[in-house]
Amino acid sequence: MSGETVLKDILGQVIEPGDQVIYPQMSGRSVQMVLGKLVSYNGKTASIERARGSRWDSSYQRSRYRDKRTGKGIDPYASDKHWEIRSHYVFTHKETGEVVSEEEMDRRYPYAMNEPYYSARNRAAHEGRRQHESRYVPGVLKDYVEEYRDAPKPVTIQNVRNIVKVVAQ
Repeated sequence: MSGETVLKDILGQVIEPGDQVIYPQMSGRSVQMVLGKLVSYNGKTASIERARGSRWDSSYQRSRYRDKRTGKGIDPYASDKHWEIRSHYVFTHKETGEVVSEEEMDRRYPYAMNEPYYSARNRAAHEGRRQHESRYVPGVLKDYVEEYRDAPKPVTIQNVRNIVKVVAQ
């Protein structure tokens, strides 16, 4: 091991790339513990891929979409051309069971935008909408649209003395 840089924690355990580690993360005056995987260590800084924090989960990454045919990123919400069926709401009358689309609800019970919220027309629209239960119908994307999430980007830690190896027992 001569010439190689070795990272040891406060317990004397050797930490190597791929090992699970815990380290403190500061944000203002708040400290949280973060669980991650050591990616690399160069003698001064460590690169860690964060997996989970004590106050957050790693699922904060947003969904992205790409065209499988070309590999280019797309935004399916910008237009209807990437949808087989666009997501929408369906309204069912609580007493009669009549099913009504969003457009029909807006036509039957329109809100008057230039009037106060509690005007007679807006109260009538509100009461009419309360008689219906809404149900969300998820959309169906075309078969060439692929949903994916980017891999989490590693963070660089300069104070490597605070990194502790996690050993499962």
